[in-house]
Amino acid sequence: MSNLRERDAATIAQIGKLRFSPLSVVGGQGNRLIEEGGRSLLDLSGSAGPAILGYGHPAIIEAVEASIRDMAGASLLLYPNEPAVSLAERLLAITPGNGERRVWFGHSGSDANDCAVRVLQAATGRSRFISFIGSYHGNLSGSMGISGHTAMTHTLPRPGVLLLPYPDPYRPQFSAEAVLALLDYQFETTCPPHQVAAVFIEPLMSDGGLIVPPPGFLKALQERCRRHGIRIVVDEVKVGLARSGMMHCFQHEGLTPDLVVFGKGIGGGLPLSAVIGPKEIM
Repeated sequence: MSNLRERDAATIAQIGKLRFSPLSVVGGQGNRLIEEGGRSLLDLSGSAGPAILGYGHPAIIEAVEASIRDMAGASLLLYPNEPAVSLAERLLAITPGNGERRVWFGHSGSDANDCAVRVLQAATGRSRFISFIGSYHGNLSGSMGISGHTAMTHTLPRPGVLLLPYPDPYRPQFSAEAVLALLDYQFETTCPPHQVAAVFIEPLMSDGGLIVPPPGFLKALQERCRRHGIRIVVDEVKVGLARSGMMHCFQHEGLTPDLVVFGKGIGGGLPLSAVIGPKEIM
């Protein structure tokens, strides 16, 4: 077989493939991908997020080469190391938050959101979560369990998860007021707020339709949750790190999240994710 697509089909599992175009790529430089056959194509997706600085960025090449030449260990599990601590310090410096906070590092947005679910349940003693229909927080058991994307209907949500509609200006039945009223009703009936550990928010819903929430909705949601001690988790995996025009997408709404989740762009194409949260939780 000489065709890259045929070779891919014969060797790579179908799990986790999102193939929206017939392209097969062999390389990339800057903002362009090199297609099989040599054609250079302007890439407007950044490989759906991870290539936030493009392909072959000199700073990333230099950092990778330096880390391989002089490795400060091969795992953060056993020893503290300079690169990890320096990155954690930088993330804390650029991410707004209150009180003492700590950083957890993982390999993808999926495992970062999975970590957030597990640590929040352990720290709060509450087992329920709130998320949104159409949301995507990852493809591990825990992060899938608090996602509401229609592509995940083969995997049941986590027991006790409350999935709300995400307000959409193109679907007036899901106005901000209607969604907040539904949340109030759920709090009064089938979802007592003292059972809820956290709400997971995409400040701009990505896979669910690139939906920008109505101004003030997320702030009103945050205020309701604060009244009941429900933690605010903001998933910045796809929309964070300046992709929206501000360093963090949640800053457009003036949110003050308890936990912030990073992935994709934070690694610039390498497997890296992070969770920032209060010391008492982390």
